[in-house]
Amino acid sequence: MIKKYYSAHSGIFLLLWVLILTLISQLAFAVTLFIDNKGYIYGRLSNVNLEKTYSSAYAGDILLGHDSTTFTSIGNQPANLVSNPWEFCFEKDRYEEIENLIGNYVVLEFKTPKSNELLSCSATKELVAIYPVDENQVLDKMHFIGDINTSDQEISRGVEFGRIVNVFENKNSNRTYFMTVQMGSSGNSFRHFLIDDHDLYDFAVIIMKAAAMVKIHYSERLSMSNPFGQSGLGSMSYVSEIEIVGGKSSVPQTEIAGEQSDS
Repeated sequence: MIKKYYSAHSGIFLLLWVLILTLISQLAFAVTLFIDNKGYIYGRLSNVNLEKTYSSAYAGDILLGHDSTTFTSIGNQPANLVSNPWEFCFEKDRYEEIENLIGNYVVLEFKTPKSNELLSCSATKELVAIYPVDENQVLDKMHFIGDINTSDQEISRGVEFGRIVNVFENKNSNRTYFMTVQMGSSGNSFRHFLIDDHDLYDFAVIIMKAAAMVKIHYSERLSMSNPFGQSGLGSMSYVSEIEIVGGKSSVPQTEIAGEQSDS
């Protein structure tokens, strides 16, 4: 009887350890997503300011996409993932460069964690570079078909129309790419996607710098967890291809990066 007692409780103890380790790994993944990433944001530069008079750290705000208003979170994702206005930090010697772009649509390249010189700044993202948007830019490619590498079961697929406003790459071993799209041409309707293909991610960045409208082809996959550390049965939208709507191309419309279109 004693042996059976210990055997049963050992099994329960082992199961508890498995659950604890699973939770820890999910939390570690989520933490990595927020503190060790790099990416780009698109919108109208609305404000720059010196947060504290004793500091050399400046902060700025970008309103996401076109004609959006303030909110603290979108969709069912954590509040500190994407908020509006989107906040960033930069050093004093870049103030004039940034201030001259207020009121304009820009693409801002950012990274986390921020440098020690910016620790007094309340925003978590550090400015790396800022690019004025060129809507008349001639694009080499208009359509890119990428790969989806997850083995999760597909439950649906579809196409969404809008403008890419945020893409970033986390630096964990899985190299997940995250993307937010403003649905339609303006407003506060946003949707989150995952990208599984580095070349498709690079194409999304090029599109952002031209402020192009796009069709996002996606595959909805069943998932027990997601890159934000949230567990439980749910689904994630993986991007399979991105197609520019309108815009100016320097190549025939039938040419597709990575593959050739039959249409």
